[in-house]
Amino acid sequence: MLGILGGLFYFLIALGILVTIHELGHFLAAKACGVKVLRFSLGFGPVLFKKKGKDNCEYAVSAIPLGGYVKMEGENTPIEDRSSLPKGSYKSKKVWQRAIIIFAGPFFNLVLAVFLFTYINMSGITQLLPVVGDVKPESIAQTSGFKDYDLIESINGKNITSWKDVMYELVEVVGSTTPASVTVSSDLGTGQKRVLSLDASNIVLNRNESPIKKVGLEPCLGRISTTLSMVEKGSPAQKASLKLGDEIAKINGVEMSSWYRIVDMIHDSNGAPLNLVVKRDGSLYQTTVVPENKYSEKTKMTVPYVGIAPEFKPIDGLRKTTRYGLVDALIKAVSDSASMAKLVLVSTYKLANGTISADNISGPIAIAQGAKESASFGFKIFISFLAAISVNLGILNLMPIPVLDGGQLLFLAYEAVMRKEPSARTQMILTSFGAAILLTMMIFAVFNDIKGF
Repeated sequence: MLGILGGLFYFLIALGILVTIHELGHFLAAKACGVKVLRFSLGFGPVLFKKKGKDNCEYAVSAIPLGGYVKMEGENTPIEDRSSLPKGSYKSKKVWQRAIIIFAGPFFNLVLAVFLFTYINMSGITQLLPVVGDVKPESIAQTSGFKDYDLIESINGKNITSWKDVMYELVEVVGSTTPASVTVSSDLGTGQKRVLSLDASNIVLNRNESPIKKVGLEPCLGRISTTLSMVEKGSPAQKASLKLGDEIAKINGVEMSSWYRIVDMIHDSNGAPLNLVVKRDGSLYQTTVVPENKYSEKTKMTVPYVGIAPEFKPIDGLRKTTRYGLVDALIKAVSDSASMAKLVLVSTYKLANGTISADNISGPIAIAQGAKESASFGFKIFISFLAAISVNLGILNLMPIPVLDGGQLLFLAYEAVMRKEPSARTQMILTSFGAAILLTMMIFAVFNDIKGF
């Protein structure tokens, strides 16, 4: 119950900030264009609180906190004779002025993202270098020629400095009929440079699947062996007589070339007994371990559990912290926001063509969960989450669907070309159709959220 309330709390904080900034964009643009604003509301539905300002605008907080609106004078009045409209009326303004007012909301969300990314860049970014820790057998990555400890330098000519960069580029690559050109250097970047061809044309990303794992790569966290450094007391591993220093050689007859193979075998067991061959003091022993199903706070899933941990040796320089000055931080923030916007557009396109499963569409429950989890990792991670959602909100609002800002811009484009508004009937039909699309998507997103909760 406390987890649900925590998610709701951070969801309302995030939504409140994003909606306020979005509607502030519409509000300030309307004021700048000389339009009289009748109401500035955070939320929809019944008004809980309202106060009239000196500008005669009513500032309100409404009951349903899933958006907001700016009500302008004459915004729904058909244009028959512009000269007869009141001076402060929305429809009395020229098309380009009305377009600025509509565009300002999404634009302010993008500006907010740039501001937040600038703060993050100035306060310092710690990134895990894109060094390969493991290549899954029989995966696309293995077929392409990836090796353990390869440093990924570029994908399709795009310079790669972190695993986040890898993820962004792979989202674009999956489903593409053109193989990606990937430049890597062996031995943590000190060895031979190679150019690999990565064919991800047959990949479909299902719910919560990482494109990095989907192609068969694991980020390098350090040198991880198959030798045990910990056997938890009372665990299935201890019951199977496993001890510190044991090296797991085989599971169910399959050689364990890396710790990741062991994790995969345990995860895929679904609780079935696992037959282990273990090296101990130069000799081989056989034992059977029966995984127990245990809820993981990290993954929010019930997973097979054995109770072991590997020997781990850190690698110097694998993590890099960079702090930027104001100008460089701002330049990088613009680049970060542009990359995120591109990711949103590419992901939307690939959702439409089926390369990314529709199960990945998330709604308010998933956003609330993300807000709570990001906040639990600290202020900077929450700010990063807020910046990402702000870019999403800005870009998605610009899509040409009536009801959204992009749909209103589409109507204005028609008016600019045809020298007249679409008929009231046409606007009503298209707006109803757009509302039906959004409602369907919302219901589907909430269904996905509940299914994955």
